Amino acid sequence: MSGMQTANYSAISEIIGNPQRLTMLVFLMDGRFHTVTEITKATNLKANTVSLYLSQFIKLSWLDNYFQGRWHYYRLSDPDIASLVEKILVISPKKKIASFRLNQQEELLHKGRSCYSHLAGRLGVDLLKSMLNLNWIKQVNSTFELTDQGESELNNHLGINFSVQERKSPDFILPCLDWSERQFHLKGIVGKKILRAMLDQQWLYRPNQTRAASLTDKGQAVFSELFKIQYQ
Repeated sequence: MSGMQTANYSAISEIIGNPQRLTMLVFLMDGRFHTVTEITKATNLKANTVSLYLSQFIKLSWLDNYFQGRWHYYRLSDPDIASLVEKILVISPKKKIASFRLNQQEELLHKGRSCYSHLAGRLGVDLLKSMLNLNWIKQVNSTFELTDQGESELNNHLGINFSVQERKSPDFILPCLDWSERQFHLKGIVGKKILRAMLDQQWLYRPNQTRAASLTDKGQAVFSELFKIQYQ
């Protein structure tokens, strides 16, 4: 008879207890593929350190990796990993940022960012509030439901469709506590499709190599007219 197995939480605690490894995971929360060079530049870590930590993440099955030509790309393999990192950010105490460049990056991340595959930051929180006010989404206790009106509006304005299987999924529409705003934004299948469509429709763009997401001029006009959200 084979021996019983239990969770090896010490392996996880070694990873998330290391600030450098956690910095890498935070950068990879945009859900996109990145090279070692890109990760090194974004985290200010040495290339050999980044490569070592990537190999450790792969052993834990936390990353997908992909070869194309001479380039090796990495991304988070599971939204549960991003959710874990997001929860760590929520409960972490705040500290002042001395660097002007890092202050600018942090300000962009607070305004809007991708949380693995959905929109987070002030943009994500304000969008959810607006969708609730417009009856695109309704809240039932601690859960959300996409209304028929909401599904129709998402199709009309963003070309989003949902299959029967997607609608039945427990991950169809879910709340996610935002670490910077300390309010909910939207995740799940609905949140993922909204972010993807807003990028495709050029309502949002990536202003730098972080996971920041900002409104284009077109996006500002749409958010003002459609969602009644205005920013200075």
